[in-house]
Amino acid sequence: MLAAALVGTAIALWGYFAPMTGIDGTAGALLVVVSSLLLVLDAVILLFLPSGAMRTIMLTLGVLGVLGTFAAAGFLHAWWLMAAMVVVALGLAADIFMKHSSPAPRPRNA
Repeated sequence: MLAAALVGTAIALWGYFAPMTGIDGTAGALLVVVSSLLLVLDAVILLFLPSGAMRTIMLTLGVLGVLGTFAAAGFLHAWWLMAAMVVVALGLAADIFMKHSSPAPRPRNA
């Protein structure tokens, strides 16, 4: 998730600063730069949070951030950023299902 969010930030920065991208210097491009940076921050925070309510809140914010950034990237025709957001979403899904699904305890023989 962190690597994909960093790649998404780099793509968004390129779209904002590179001339002749069609979105250079626009408010929408700046929005996806900020939202991608927030996804990087979310990924870093999730690295250090144990299970609990705060982790659930950060996962929820990450999902909302990915959906919003994906939609904004679609409006900007930033296809590579959309692809990066799909990878971030897969990372979030893996985190949700790997951390929250533990095998059922085995009965002990008496």
